[in-house]
Amino acid sequence: MGNPNPLALRMDPLRSDDEARALFAGRARSIVDRHGQQNREAVTALRARYAKPLFGKVRVWQIIEWLGQCVDPTDQRLFGASQQVHILQVLEAMEADGVATPEMVLVALVHDLGKVLLLTDEDPANVVCMNSAIGDHPDGLGLDNCLIQWNHDEFAYQRLEGRIPDELAWLVRYHSLELSVATHLMDARDLELAERLLVPFAHYDHATKTPFNLPSGPISRYREVIEDTFPRRIPF
Repeated sequence: MGNPNPLALRMDPLRSDDEARALFAGRARSIVDRHGQQNREAVTALRARYAKPLFGKVRVWQIIEWLGQCVDPTDQRLFGASQQVHILQVLEAMEADGVATPEMVLVALVHDLGKVLLLTDEDPANVVCMNSAIGDHPDGLGLDNCLIQWNHDEFAYQRLEGRIPDELAWLVRYHSLELSVATHLMDARDLELAERLLVPFAHYDHATKTPFNLPSGPISRYREVIEDTFPRRIPF
């Protein structure tokens, strides 16, 4: 009978929802497993690879627009919704709860900027997933003194540090940290920031994820926040 027509294969009926979810979950597990295998050498190599700007000097607003093309291949709650949709879900939930302070709006807009690496040939295992410390560290050492797995958090932090308030840069850097296994490493400053910023932000970052809650308005209504904070192009 010969080889099947590739076009015909592409036109086969779509998988059922259960089959699609199972396939998504299997791919996600593979990526999470690879992220979990990061070691000191891998983190050192990634830091060196991305020490210099990757995209040149760009408008931060343009990066947020790029997030409309970025889908986290491990996020089984968003299940294909873009990172831009995720940002809007976070912002709308904060607004509904009356906690959308200028600081929280800004950090919601920029916390996942590093996921634009999904538009490159970088392994998604080095872009997404939750982070933990690598190796043994003394209790209370402070997160900045620990070796943490590398992902979009560190990529964005290195580019936003000094351009947004220090506390918000800290939140960008550690918003994917597994608190259950990292709290003992925190120093006094980390603990205070975790309680005041990271825990509340994590609630909205995680609890709002769904592919079914379509944002009620466009991301462009937040453009002024970004343009005021970043009036010029930044190395990214």
